[in-house]
Amino acid sequence: MKLNKLAIAVVTALTLGLTGITAANANTQTLTIAGTAATGGTTTATAIALPVPADNVTASNALSISVSGTAGATVSAAATNASLLTTLTGATAASGSATATVNVSNSGSVELFVFTKTTAVGTVTLTVGNVTTTYFVKGVAGDVAKVSLSAPTTALAGSTQSVVVSAFDKYNNAKPSGTVNLIINTNGAITTATATTTTSGTVSHVVTLPSTGSVTVTAFAASSSDTVTINVGQPRNLEAELATALASVAKLTADLATANAALATATTTNADLVKQVKKLKWQYNTLVKKYNVGKPKAKKLAFIK
Repeated sequence: MKLNKLAIAVVTALTLGLTGITAANANTQTLTIAGTAATGGTTTATAIALPVPADNVTASNALSISVSGTAGATVSAAATNASLLTTLTGATAASGSATATVNVSNSGSVELFVFTKTTAVGTVTLTVGNVTTTYFVKGVAGDVAKVSLSAPTTALAGSTQSVVVSAFDKYNNAKPSGTVNLIINTNGAITTATATTTTSGTVSHVVTLPSTGSVTVTAFAASSSDTVTINVGQPRNLEAELATALASVAKLTADLATANAALATATTTNADLVKQVKKLKWQYNTLVKKYNVGKPKAKKLAFIK
């Protein structure tokens, strides 16, 4: 009977001891942003969205990872496309590192912070003892800090052309729904417009070119600006080119007649002129072919045979 009581006492003591060890080493992780629970983060598709900080890192743009029930344990973390902090006090976007290791105090809890300067998906791998957990985060572009424009340098008079407006945050992340102010100068006539970027961080603003001169577009946002100029080009004047070609053919025809009169003594010169005439006839016929396109039969020019 005494032996049974002793066995029960030993089992009870071991059970209580093991229970105490389990409770002391429970690994509970709580994720919050500005005190609000952060959901998802277990896959790239459910990455936790974090605002990209312009300068200071605060509770509103950092993910808090609170680890509790780990008294005496070592918590280590490694980040890709993100940065780690052990405190937000005085933290800026230039702070943080890719790794962090914290020895948990007797209170059994520790807090780490994660922020990112890119809209690419990043990861935070947390290791507590022999338990590893990975969370996915993704930055949301900050306020517009930079703008750029692209457009053709030359286009035909009267045509409509697209000026592509692009907006970026401080770290060159494309900024969706960014507002950019535009000033359009058409040969001295000034107009203004506002462009809002799409999900790609770009938007097209259409301008109509005048008959001559140019259109200059300037974009402004924050302290950034960019300017492009589209010069007006004129279409080819085929009629003028044909007139020039006809004059050349007439002159060479006259030269050929003169050369034929002296054919007996100028065979070499005659042969050269024949070649030139053939070449000019070919040039003339080529221009006539282009000129006749779309013309009614009555206005088409005849080819030289």
